[in-house]
Amino acid sequence: MSQVFSKCHIFNFSESYAYADKVRKAIFEDLYAIEPIDVASDLENQIAKPKKWTLLHDYIDYVVRDDLNFYFRGGGWDYDDVLPIISMLDSHRIQHLTLEQYIEGWCRDDDTGETISVTEELIEKYKYQYASEYLEDIALENLPSLIVTEVFTLLFADREAMKAFNLKVAEGLGVRTPRCTYWPKWLERALFCREKGLCAICKTDLTSLHHVNGKLAIDHIVPIALDGVNDPTNLQILCESCNGKKSGSQVVTSNALPVFW
Repeated sequence: MSQVFSKCHIFNFSESYAYADKVRKAIFEDLYAIEPIDVASDLENQIAKPKKWTLLHDYIDYVVRDDLNFYFRGGGWDYDDVLPIISMLDSHRIQHLTLEQYIEGWCRDDDTGETISVTEELIEKYKYQYASEYLEDIALENLPSLIVTEVFTLLFADREAMKAFNLKVAEGLGVRTPRCTYWPKWLERALFCREKGLCAICKTDLTSLHHVNGKLAIDHIVPIALDGVNDPTNLQILCESCNGKKSGSQVVTSNALPVFW
């Protein structure tokens, strides 16, 4: 039990739902001029075979960093604009100096260790320096990795979003990617868990019959023939019947999910 728990991420969804919505809108509504392949960290390898750091991770990271940067240099920027960043750091339990602690440290005598009492005048003097020279680095170093993990977990379960995302990837590439001939076990487990043991299209229970000729029926949502890639976000598990019916010219998936009750 402890080994399983040690592999879990303790989620703090305070910002992640909002960022998931922002990324989803970016996918469906073209909110950014930049395309997923433009921000890919290792495009050639990511499209060739499944990587745990996917094209979607890179795209989420871009959206999150772009948004965080706005808190520090948006139009008409003022110190109060960074207050939500402080709330994010606190909610994710990321250690950081308060403005008062920063001023005390900045004004501390290196020889004697003595510092000064923080006044309103000093707060006004140093708050912009605190934001731009200290807080921004802390935020950009720590927040994206946490938020990206949580947003990816939310969006990976949204197969319609994965379809739209991979259509953008295919359009950006415009070339056919060789089909991956081997699916790693971690990917099979992840997809089977995401599909809740059901066919992604017809919802046939695959918990006891999930092999097709000795292999899981892992299908490309956007087919290779339509410039789909081997990124995990473009993959789903199908039953033998749906896998046989889906041609190389069809982009088919479903967001149908079993409800709890």
